[in-house]
Amino acid sequence: MQRKSTFLFLIFTIFHQQVIVISFRQQSVGIRGRLLCGNQSLPNTQIKLWNKNKIGTDDQLAATKTKADGSYELKGGIGSIFGMDVVLTIYHDCDDGIMPCKRKVALRIPSQYVTRSDDVRQWFNAGDLNMEFKFRMKEEVVSISKNQK
Repeated sequence: MQRKSTFLFLIFTIFHQQVIVISFRQQSVGIRGRLLCGNQSLPNTQIKLWNKNKIGTDDQLAATKTKADGSYELKGGIGSIFGMDVVLTIYHDCDDGIMPCKRKVALRIPSQYVTRSDDVRQWFNAGDLNMEFKFRMKEEVVSISKNQK
């Protein structure tokens, strides 16, 4: 009887650990696009991918600056039980006149582009995004320090 109980306990423990490991599988997301300011490319513009957590601090998944033609490609991921809530954040100077600070725009990535894998399986094509556009949601004006550039 003791052996049977020990055996069942071991089977349960192994099964339980496998469930935990599977739950913490890697998730990944990728986005490609190009930023414009009017009919000009928007080069050297800081963009970041964030996972917005419901509890605790948000996770920065990736960061880059746009190329000379305004294009960018970002990919990142985390291991988590919970699905990712991914936001693309753009810090730009397009159409802000003499303001010394950058405008911050945050755009949510559709959840179907988040996959439970180590590598991006389906890229989100953001296309050309003209930052002259007046976004309906609240835009923030932020100061970017030299350390963040």
